[in-house]
Amino acid sequence: MNLKSLEQAFTQMVKYFEWLLAGIIIVAVVAEGTMLIHDLFNYITEGKITEKFQDFLAQALLYIIGLEVALMLIKHDMTLVMDIIIFAIARKMIILNVHMWEILVGILAILILYYLKCYGLSCRFFPSRT
Repeated sequence: MNLKSLEQAFTQMVKYFEWLLAGIIIVAVVAEGTMLIHDLFNYITEGKITEKFQDFLAQALLYIIGLEVALMLIKHDMTLVMDIIIFAIARKMIILNVHMWEILVGILAILILYYLKCYGLSCRFFPSRT
């Protein structure tokens, strides 16, 4: 067995583990998401939606980040990394009581990330895989 075939075997094994991990993440997010919907209905019936909405939004964004990570493990696309960073910044801006300048920095960071994602990330900074 030469070094090239050993490298291919290890690469294939890592890909299988990535798919397995992505599947576990997706199952966990779906399970937690159903409980989140149940909690939302409880908040509405108890009249606590205004008090608990920030918690609900923080959890929902966390699940979105989890799904994006699972998708990134499956597809290996650089734009998905940008999406994860954007969602993480948005989540931190929403769940934390931050100062106005921190919100401005977060908005500026999201703007830069969207610009890079839409106009420059794939063709300027990272060569395409062929």
